[in-house]
Amino acid sequence: MASAACFSFSQTPMQNVLGRDCQSLNGKWSILTDVMNSGIQKKWGNPVKYDDPLKLNELHYDGGMTLDVPGDWNTQRPEFLYYEAPMWYKRTFNFKKENGRRYFLHFSAVSTNAQVFLNGELIGKHKGGFTPFQFEVGERLKEGNNIVVVRVDNIRGENTIPALKFDWWNYGGITRDVNLISTPETFIEDYWVRLDEGTMEKVLVDVKLNGRNCAGQKVKIKLGGTDIIKEIKTDTEGRAFISFKTSLELWSPENPHLYDVSIESPLDKVEDKIGFRCFEVKGTEIYLNGKPLFLRGVGTHEEIAHDRRRAFSEEDADFLVNEVIALGCNFVRLVHYPHNEYMVRKCEEKGLMMWEEIPIWQSINFKNSAVCDDITYMMKEMMHRDKNRCGIVIWAVSNETLPRIKERNDYLIKLVKQCKTWDNTRAISAATNALFYDETDSTKLVLQDPLADYLDIVGVNKYMGWYLKWKDAPDKTQWITHPDKPLIITEFGAEAVYANYGDGNNINSWSENYMERVYKDNIKSFNKIPNLRGTSPWHLFDFRSPRRAHAMYQQGWNRKGLISPEGNRKRAWYVMKDYYMEKEKNKE
Repeated sequence: MASAACFSFSQTPMQNVLGRDCQSLNGKWSILTDVMNSGIQKKWGNPVKYDDPLKLNELHYDGGMTLDVPGDWNTQRPEFLYYEAPMWYKRTFNFKKENGRRYFLHFSAVSTNAQVFLNGELIGKHKGGFTPFQFEVGERLKEGNNIVVVRVDNIRGENTIPALKFDWWNYGGITRDVNLISTPETFIEDYWVRLDEGTMEKVLVDVKLNGRNCAGQKVKIKLGGTDIIKEIKTDTEGRAFISFKTSLELWSPENPHLYDVSIESPLDKVEDKIGFRCFEVKGTEIYLNGKPLFLRGVGTHEEIAHDRRRAFSEEDADFLVNEVIALGCNFVRLVHYPHNEYMVRKCEEKGLMMWEEIPIWQSINFKNSAVCDDITYMMKEMMHRDKNRCGIVIWAVSNETLPRIKERNDYLIKLVKQCKTWDNTRAISAATNALFYDETDSTKLVLQDPLADYLDIVGVNKYMGWYLKWKDAPDKTQWITHPDKPLIITEFGAEAVYANYGDGNNINSWSENYMERVYKDNIKSFNKIPNLRGTSPWHLFDFRSPRRAHAMYQQGWNRKGLISPEGNRKRAWYVMKDYYMEKEKNKE
């Protein structure tokens, strides 16, 4: 797989920051709001103090408002609930240089756009709110106190990703960890350890060193708990590759075994937990380690509903994963953007397969070539960060984009083809929604999207009984997608307020009774789909969305969650639980 491309001035992030020598810069950061967008002109990135008593000091961060990092600004102070403008963050940290070391300022994610200043100097920019970025800063750090300032904005627009309109909360801020990473002069920048395509015994290892003397270096790979020790030598570009056959304990939801893998160069050593599995699509079947499986899934946002905030910690990830597992899932759709690394690793640790996607949601401006370039970079960044996570089995390129737009079709088809060259160990998919009734047969729902021809697995979002009426009985309805490919119903469901009981035949009751009926009807229909290989109802929890305007029932929430914000399970939750228990029992 090619290394991830970088946005603007940011550098390709190193693998496995959690396993590096890090100085955390999390904590309280001073902030300034910038609703007039004047901070750049006023040089807010350089908070110097003048000693001249006649020279005006008009910029001062300390003594004002602070925000916790990591965290979104929307939920830390009530006045920022709907804030969509630049915000400036500042903190001071102490530094002592060690000889023979290099230093990188690493951001796990900033939502959505960032400009980073160190000691008054702009050191780089990054676009996109859900992937990591870093800057080498050793030459710019000074002994003692250093000042880092970050300009963050979450401004939406026609040419942003996501675009002007989307159905989740537009959280802003430094939403994930910030670290100062220390490495040797020549360090292990990148690695990819996995099973070769279609095998259960052939291991492939790619390693890349970064440094002045990275050519001709010996690299040692060890798999803990085994006697496997391999040595390889880097080429003139600091890259090394090896393949070998061995017998391994394979990762699966029933046995999520992870090996302690160490990669060691003359000056550096990185340790990671890596699983090995073989994920394949053959005809209409999906196989894990040679066994057919049904993906029992659910969609979830990176949000803690009961706290009304963005999820950001290992504890948050643990909470969400436990709720996914309680539903009887072996699969989770991480929507609609790359989730934080804690979530991805926790899913893998607990045996959940994952669908991971980029925030290409509905109204993206595919006619703008610069937007398409950003999409490509975003996809590469996501795949680069998580390529060693065996639990991720599907990369997804988009959600509910419009097939009537020629530029959309041309670009996404090209992107799907590119993704397959970057990674052949996972399936490539997209969540489509161009499913319409056949004009001559009311029992047939037909997918009309040319992108589906190029996908390994077809994903379909359709809210039968909610946004689209059944024209015939659900158990007589035929889903005509791609009969030669596996199908996942990536979204379906209805909205209801927990403990609101009413007419199960009235969609406007917003009742658990109606939501329960929608789920039962959809399952009747699903049982008639011969190539159905997975379902992912929408959504695990009710989630916040300012576009949801029903003052009585929605109140700024999308109420399609199987669980209320307070953690109460709706009737539909039990319908899905029973469905998944039956699927597990029958091993379909």
